[in-house]
Amino acid sequence: MKGNNQLEQVVRAWWNYADGDLRLAKQGLRGAQPPYHTICFLAQSAGEKFLKAYLISKGWELKKTHDLVELLKYCSAYHSAFVKLAADAALLNEYITAGRYPARMLSSITPDEALEAVQAAKKLRKVVKKLLSLPPDSQPELLSPA
Repeated sequence: MKGNNQLEQVVRAWWNYADGDLRLAKQGLRGAQPPYHTICFLAQSAGEKFLKAYLISKGWELKKTHDLVELLKYCSAYHSAFVKLAADAALLNEYITAGRYPARMLSSITPDEALEAVQAAKKLRKVVKKLLSLPPDSQPELLSPA
């Protein structure tokens, strides 16, 4: 990702925020008594922020939406790689409210559902990372706060 320094900083901030959500979701899967509803919520949130980072890099004006299917449509207008992620976006959309409100928690999200949500977010991350031409994860600027 090269160009406007201010834009790059904003995109990097969104990327770092998304990456933090995904890291916490992955850590949650490894914990004792994982909070599956929180893991799914974090996976959805990470996916949303990864897509917004990409869109902002293209000059997209930030819109208040949590709908990954909608965001994916905007992304697809810029690159066809996003089309194959429709099922992942739809899956993550199930957790827009599920991780925030107890009704879905009470019906218990399963370990498999939580793992599936994390994997879907990782797929979104992989595509956005490639398209933004970000350096490998070992680079400190991606791991430190923005």
